[in-house]
Amino acid sequence: MESAETKTKKPRIAIVNLASCEGCQLALLDLGEKFINFANNVELVDLKFLEDEKNSREKIDMAFVEGSPMSEAEKKTLLQLREKSKLLIVLGNCAAMGGVPEISNYREQKQTAKHTYRYIHGIKNEPIQEVDNFVKVDFTFPGCPISAEEFMEYFPMLWESLEDGQDLPKIPDKSVCVECKEKGIRCYLLDGKPCFGSMILGGCSAVCPSAGLMCQGCRGLRPGANVKNISKGLKNMMTEEEFENVAEIYGLRDDIEAKEKIMPL
Repeated sequence: MESAETKTKKPRIAIVNLASCEGCQLALLDLGEKFINFANNVELVDLKFLEDEKNSREKIDMAFVEGSPMSEAEKKTLLQLREKSKLLIVLGNCAAMGGVPEISNYREQKQTAKHTYRYIHGIKNEPIQEVDNFVKVDFTFPGCPISAEEFMEYFPMLWESLEDGQDLPKIPDKSVCVECKEKGIRCYLLDGKPCFGSMILGGCSAVCPSAGLMCQGCRGLRPGANVKNISKGLKNMMTEEEFENVAEIYGLRDDIEAKEKIMPL
């Protein structure tokens, strides 16, 4: 039987960034006092914005990873995190789907470096790969950046899954369209304008449509989406090139192509 001390212990967590803009961590810090209260109720062993030295040896309960590994050192860091963590959770689009950096996978590949560096000798420009290509991922907070409120909502559930042996939580399979309807936002499709929202996992409060922008899919495909039919409908509103350009922005293109291959005609 677990002791009262075990049940009331603070979760030991690390929030680590690989190659990324660190926007997901900034989204958490933007919570202000709410994040400070959260930090006071956990044992935060690693967070770049608060700690100068990384804690690399001790076992932890949860590792939160932002960004994708683009160097051998980052790959090593990721493997170490997986080894010492009970749960490994990815934060945001770059870690989960490759994000904006994955555009380079489609654009001239190794030649892309020429647009950034004057001298490219010795520079490795390997394909961008999501975190789950290297280690097992237990849970994903989607988005670019993540929803900090969603993080706060699901963190206690993740902790309970460790403490009580419960199943890991799941983000409800609802589309961005549901949130547009809840907020009274007129559907882009009704006006013949493309929007990926019907096949994208909701939870962002339809932030882009609320700002007058189509959903471009930063939260990834929802499990129950009929991707083949939705893609076909979108391609009636935009050219094939336009569709691919939008799908590449957040690394959605690979997922769409994979889903279309396994879906029946």
